[in-house]
Amino acid sequence: MVDTVVRAGDDPTWEIDDRSPVARGTTTSITVRFLVAELDRFGVAPDALLQRAGVSREQLSSPEMQFPLEAFDQLWSMAASLRVDIGLRLVDEFPPGQMHVVTHLALRCDSVGEALESVVRYIRLTDADDRMMLARDGAEACLGYANAALDQGHRHNPWIVEHFYSMCCVFMAQAAGRQLPLRRVQFRAPPQAPLAAYRHRFGIDPEFSTARNALCFDQQALAWPLQTHDQYLRDILEQFASHRLPAAVESFGERVAEQLQPILTSVLRQELGKRTFQTLLTAERGAVMQQIRDGLDREAREYGAQVIDVRIKRADLPEGALESAFSRMQAAREQ
Repeated sequence: MVDTVVRAGDDPTWEIDDRSPVARGTTTSITVRFLVAELDRFGVAPDALLQRAGVSREQLSSPEMQFPLEAFDQLWSMAASLRVDIGLRLVDEFPPGQMHVVTHLALRCDSVGEALESVVRYIRLTDADDRMMLARDGAEACLGYANAALDQGHRHNPWIVEHFYSMCCVFMAQAAGRQLPLRRVQFRAPPQAPLAAYRHRFGIDPEFSTARNALCFDQQALAWPLQTHDQYLRDILEQFASHRLPAAVESFGERVAEQLQPILTSVLRQELGKRTFQTLLTAERGAVMQQIRDGLDREAREYGAQVIDVRIKRADLPEGALESAFSRMQAAREQ
């Protein structure tokens, strides 16, 4: 969290609340540069935060820049306190041609569908925890976004998904020469800006506090050709991205396994709580375990993971259960 402290006649300063959850890892997002520029425009210098992050202003323009996620989230929070629609409008401040390699690569693809598939594959180059999924259902296509650290509350940054979806709409419209025919926009977080700001960006009213983040549109738009298509440049960019992807994938796998563990454990306890212990010792065990696997798999797929099988090695009693049982036995013996 970042608290604004503004006094009459003083320059705005920032007081950083160190009680906020520390977000592990870094991001290569070019957004950092434009967030800093936005703060400068409002007369709020974020140099103290940059110093804490160990990144100089000169390094912000480097393609090798690795910015700590904790500081990244605080930059968004600082900017949002000055401009509530920052997640929706920051993309408008991007100078022509200045974007992340993932976006450059997507815009050199042949079609909207190919571009979004490219983003799905390489989004982890910006943050190893980022995950996007492109689902097709009947006449509708949906681009989902998940980040285990954000979704579990270990980080607070409801603006980043707004920014991702805003970039998708803006850049795809520019490249295809027409607006994406949106059907639904869903955000896990509550609204961060007035409804009119969302309507201005997407042309429709989004749904908030939903079970997922999703940008849904007519599936026929996936076949739209991109005017920015360049096969030669795309091949070069893909070689670069592919070279960097293995490390990101390995890091993502380690993090998602760790971050999904408490969620899956909670779901497993809920499923077991619906049944008696005896049920697991009968012929019904197979069907019960399948139901448990299906429930865990539904949760995991929100983060781009899949549960193949479930095995219960041990069932621990709740804390204090043994002490309670011994107390009852002792009380019974003393009667």
